[in-house]
Amino acid sequence: MRKILLPLLPLLLLIIPETPAYAQPQRLMAFGFYYAPPPMEAGRAAPVYQGLAVSSDRGVTWSNRGWVTSGVSGVAMLSDGAERVMFLASDYGVLRSSDEGLSWRLLTDWDMPTVTDVAIRDGAIWIATARGVYVSTDRGERWVEKGRLLPGTNAGYVNGITITAREIFLATADGLFRSSDRGSTWIRSGLEGKDVFRIISHPAIPTTFAAISQTEGVWISTDGGWNWESRNSGLRSTMVKCISFSPHERDVILVGTRDAGIFRSTSLGRQWEIAGGGLTNFNITALAFDPDSPDRVYAGSENGSFVSNARGRSWQPFSVRLGYISTILIQ
Repeated sequence: MRKILLPLLPLLLLIIPETPAYAQPQRLMAFGFYYAPPPMEAGRAAPVYQGLAVSSDRGVTWSNRGWVTSGVSGVAMLSDGAERVMFLASDYGVLRSSDEGLSWRLLTDWDMPTVTDVAIRDGAIWIATARGVYVSTDRGERWVEKGRLLPGTNAGYVNGITITAREIFLATADGLFRSSDRGSTWIRSGLEGKDVFRIISHPAIPTTFAAISQTEGVWISTDGGWNWESRNSGLRSTMVKCISFSPHERDVILVGTRDAGIFRSTSLGRQWEIAGGGLTNFNITALAFDPDSPDRVYAGSENGSFVSNARGRSWQPFSVRLGYISTILIQ
């Protein structure tokens, strides 16, 4: 992760998507990014390096609500009644906002390693870091280390975390790990020796998981994450940077690759087909299905973002004002 300390101007990002807003439940959309050029009307204003772009009207208007001097690698939201509390995983630690990003507070001390991912379950905030796993049960005021003693030479570098109703799963630089006792103990869960970038659970099938590597493609488990099968048939690149299960079609998965765009599978990864029609950048860095519309999917890339109204089969520009979108949250 980069740490860029530049004098930055807090700029309002005005983004006009090509697709109009539509009547849907009100949700907050948040795109973490590493670069945003200045608005054209801002004259010689400086670009914004790193931050979080937020929209509360389905992408009609956006504003920069990020920690502008820190890269955002993950975002999660804790909803407590009418209050929505956002947490950012960043190079500098964990940040919290209770006013939808208007102001942020750094929650972790200076010695917290780079935070690579954040997840929330039952009110507990879990973070993956370059040196293990931490949890907070009081909204980030105190953090307890929960994974530093993972066995394996490189297992301490945790790339991603996902939490199910019963277990916590970690994607590390030395395979997968799982805990069924809230992180007190960890055991291996496959792919030992593999640098696994992310693990995700299927939204409708509790025993199905997907894991990705930025060098070795996609693995699928259909037995609760114990055994894994490499499923790269049809992928033109195994440098996979993001993956998402469709919440509406049980066997549909999308992956974004570093150099070949987006691929779509209708067979839980047994066969992939290219689905990059309309993309203008093929380094895909984030994917998210719209929770309210079965046809709509969002993709972030190295340079710009895209939306599909065809379940990921084809794409059109959604926002050209953001570069290198690291994460997408719709909640």
